[in-house]
Amino acid sequence: MEYKTKKNSNATVDIKLTFEASDIEKAFDKTYAEKQKDVKLPGFRQGKAPLNLVKRHLGDTVTSDAINTLIVEGMTSIITKLEHPMVRFPKFEIQDYQPGKTLIANAVYETNPEITLGKYKKVKVKLPEVVVSDADVQEEIETIRKQLARKQLKEEGQTAATGDIIDMEYVVREQGQEPKNASNTSNDYHLGHESNLKGFDENLYGLKTGETKDFTHSFPEDYAQNEVAGKAFEYSVTIKALYANILPAADDDLASEFDGSDSLNALKDKIRKNLKERFEEGIKNKKMEEIYKEVIDDSKYILPESYVKEESEHVFHNMIHEFRLPHITIEKYAEMIKKDLKEVQDSFKNLAETRLKHFFTRQKIAQTENIVYSDSDFDADLEKLASSYQISLSDLKKELEKGKLMDNYRENFFAKKVDDTLFDLVEKKYTDKLSIGQVKEYLNQKEDQKA
Repeated sequence: MEYKTKKNSNATVDIKLTFEASDIEKAFDKTYAEKQKDVKLPGFRQGKAPLNLVKRHLGDTVTSDAINTLIVEGMTSIITKLEHPMVRFPKFEIQDYQPGKTLIANAVYETNPEITLGKYKKVKVKLPEVVVSDADVQEEIETIRKQLARKQLKEEGQTAATGDIIDMEYVVREQGQEPKNASNTSNDYHLGHESNLKGFDENLYGLKTGETKDFTHSFPEDYAQNEVAGKAFEYSVTIKALYANILPAADDDLASEFDGSDSLNALKDKIRKNLKERFEEGIKNKKMEEIYKEVIDDSKYILPESYVKEESEHVFHNMIHEFRLPHITIEKYAEMIKKDLKEVQDSFKNLAETRLKHFFTRQKIAQTENIVYSDSDFDADLEKLASSYQISLSDLKKELEKGKLMDNYRENFFAKKVDDTLFDLVEKKYTDKLSIGQVKEYLNQKEDQKA
């Protein structure tokens, strides 16, 4: 067999296979031999007829199978020799076939994506300096105090106030409706907590243990849960137990109980360092979005069509799963949202191309910068993760293997190593000083809100 290839400009390769008479004969012989076991001829048990009789009986009926064998085995013999690697096996067309003499087959196969990186080391990024104030540290200390707080039963006659903890029974009904449950209970309910229903707790302040209060609470029109938004509900609440929430003093004992720190000042130093590192990492991760966008805009990509098609389908199905929509086709989805099918397909195609460009940009940078990620690197990263979860490395590995997540974590760790390298390579300029509060605002900004 002879073959010729010609590289195209769209990540595809034209390939031409030419087979001689001997190649064709071997493929037919192999096909006849495979068919022999299923052939039953008069005077012979199934599969026991002589091969020469089988050949005469089957004749040209095996031509299609023989040609398929010819092409598959021919490609298998050269696949590692191809200058441009084959992404997937193509569909061949027969250009010329002269039985017993010659066969010429053509195909177009997809090869690896082609990425030409721009000047990624010349990317300029502005970084704010994170400033941790005493107030920021104190806020963390208050959070620790709340974590280590203990309940103390209030004395008889004392009333409920902000910060207290209550156990309560209640009956609730939509105004004008019958209650769905005879009675409900809620234990360890923290009065005044920021996550509580706005305006609800005010009805409970001043109550004593054993007291019952009936009141109506209305949900706002824009409430997140549509089934109760804008509706009024009648409550009958009985206080079963009332506790004061006793916070420990901010002292050396608190520091020791929390993480074994020698003193409160030592704990504050740790908090200050951790806050600075955490929010610097947050800024870095957000800036990586800008860096990759600039790198991608300055680079050139030729992506195989099948990659884009498969990734588009993957993005679509992920969206369906994330929003818990019924399993429908993209055509039905376009009808459901009342948009043109091509517009919907193009939107998913654009998302797919962006994802693929991010992935292959990272791969190309890793290749260019000789970034490798060894098994020992992986174990070291898993060790750090296990330590943060306060479990052993072996237990973490068992959980990851159980959930079939090992490869995902390896890919994520490798991606971070490439990102860290890229971040080190770009030109950085430190500008304004930002407080923790300002950094939080910056990190919460959406892409379309950034200047």
